[in-house]
Amino acid sequence: MSISDFDLQKFLDTPIEAFDFQFMIGDVKDFLEFSESNIDWQYRRELQAISNGKDYDDFPSGYRHHLEQNAEHRFKVSLPLRVRYGAVLAFTTSIEWAIGYLNKCAVSPVPDLKDGTNFTVKVLRDFSARTSVDARAVIDDYEALVQIRNCIVHSAGIVETYRFKNDLPAAVSRLDGITLANWHFFGDQVCIERGALEPHIDRAAELVVTLHSSLRERRLLK
Repeated sequence: MSISDFDLQKFLDTPIEAFDFQFMIGDVKDFLEFSESNIDWQYRRELQAISNGKDYDDFPSGYRHHLEQNAEHRFKVSLPLRVRYGAVLAFTTSIEWAIGYLNKCAVSPVPDLKDGTNFTVKVLRDFSARTSVDARAVIDDYEALVQIRNCIVHSAGIVETYRFKNDLPAAVSRLDGITLANWHFFGDQVCIERGALEPHIDRAAELVVTLHSSLRERRLLK
């Protein structure tokens, strides 16, 4: 298409579906990726500081190795896991906000009946059925991530003290790179590998935008 064929008014009139949400979810992914990279840099910096440190001859044998082990655990396990926990909260909350707002804009909103099902999951399933959008796997994965989020919020990700701990194995089995394991010193907890969240963020973000567009096309929005 040449520049002479470009319709500026049509371009300006074309809605960017879920515009605020797209910025919001993009920030969540950027936060995750930036934080992971920054932790890598901080780890290298810490190892360099240990290498350039004092004469370790005055300390007990193995002291330097002890410092290196502590740094490895802090920068390879503890801090990354906290960042990924934060990303799970920000991601699921962003989806809840976007779907809640979309439901308010619907001609026929999904009623918030207290039946034990997460309301956002319920709205996602209802809207995907109305618009014939095949999103069962994405929604089931999101529901599993909500269960993971709840464990993080209510039990710091620790399995033993989580009220609904019996539901966790089924949730994590759906999600590649997420397990229940003892990475820390607290017993089994939700463990999230690097790169495990980004695919879910991308797919759920695409679904929200698709539902927004499909509902608008079908005149199901006010």
